[in-house]
Amino acid sequence: MRMEWIRRNILTLFWVILFIHCLFHFLHLPFVGISKLLLLPSLLVYLFTRRKEEALAGINFFYLVAIVFAFIGDMLLVIINDLLFLPGMISYIVNLFFLCIFFLQLHKIHLHQLLRPLLVLLVLAVIGYFVYGFLGDKLKQFQLPVLVYMCFVAITAALAMNTTQHPQLRRTGWLFFIGILVFIVSNTILVLNRFHFLYHNLYIAVMLTYGTAQYLLARGVALVSKDVQS
Repeated sequence: MRMEWIRRNILTLFWVILFIHCLFHFLHLPFVGISKLLLLPSLLVYLFTRRKEEALAGINFFYLVAIVFAFIGDMLLVIINDLLFLPGMISYIVNLFFLCIFFLQLHKIHLHQLLRPLLVLLVLAVIGYFVYGFLGDKLKQFQLPVLVYMCFVAITAALAMNTTQHPQLRRTGWLFFIGILVFIVSNTILVLNRFHFLYHNLYIAVMLTYGTAQYLLARGVALVSKDVQS
């Protein structure tokens, strides 16, 4: 009975934790960091407590490794400062690397399906060029790490788009692609606020988009086996 209750309510709990986290930040209340660190574990609980018929293929190993490094990044960025910002960024780069492997496992790259991924790379390259140019010297010692990070994000988005071309994973692939796009929006707001705007409450937009992105990715992982079986 208790497991059934968790299974039915864990995603609702995820959104409650996210909004509590944003509220605590807005009101300058304590335990903001703790609420942030409950987000990804709640999504893992969701994935691991699904009924057997809803988890026919289990949970992909590479996605699990990716979410572990995302959690490490979350821990490192609980306190935003120059000392922990670079290790946090590296953790998210590793997260993106394993997501890339996961997406490639779902659907390999085929020459006749290159158009959509290349268009995604092109659009993100143009956007990245303007964002990077806008920040310029404000990035200071983080210029190279931010550039590398932007490249990984763009590649991840292109590979997520590639999954939408799998004949059995179109619905799931769009969840992945939209999730990565929302993740990019979150990262863009974060870096602009970290190095330019410095608005305290803009962090709320960062977390709402970040939480939405992780939710969409987890939902996609949950649907992978069902889509393949259908």
